[in-house]
Amino acid sequence: MSSDYDRIRTGIEFMTAYVSGNDLLAAYVGERRREDPRAAEALMDGASALCALLLRKMARETGKTEQEILQELARGTHRHEQQSGD
Repeated sequence: MSSDYDRIRTGIEFMTAYVSGNDLLAAYVGERRREDPRAAEALMDGASALCALLLRKMARETGKTEQEILQELARGTHRHEQQSGD
């Protein structure tokens, strides 16, 4: 099992490729798959570890629970999708 640091670092790499655009993301994922056939699992695990770290950080900074933050994100995403559909 990888250390938390390694898992989070993988999540940061994956999300950096994600925010850099589809071409870079596709190249990054393709490269990782060539290195390791189970890369998709490692990338999902890394992204989950990074999200969990950020969620805990937000909870500490805002004084809200992790569940409250997740509910706010869900409501905000739903509202955004509703507005985009109009």
